Amino acid sequence: MGVLLLLLLLQIPAAEALMEPELCYVLDAILFLYGIVLTALYCRLKFLVYRASQHGATKEKEEAVYTGLHSEGQETYETLEIKSS
Repeated sequence: MGVLLLLLLLQIPAAEALMEPELCYVLDAILFLYGIVLTALYCRLKFLVYRASQHGATKEKEEAVYTGLHSEGQETYETLEIKSS
């Protein structure tokens, strides 16, 4: 069944147009440009993620230095009072 369908498709004149090498060259050029664009977008995304992670790590280091300085009025351990009812 599949072989018969394939033979019928090859008999159609549109299939002869696909045999021309110029069409293959055009399709190859489109695929080549598509690959270049996708590669450039992928590298840009990786670079942006790397740069954002480096900026976030620097910001976390700065915050870690000043973590203990802003809690002057609050003691580290507070005493819990038991309420008797």
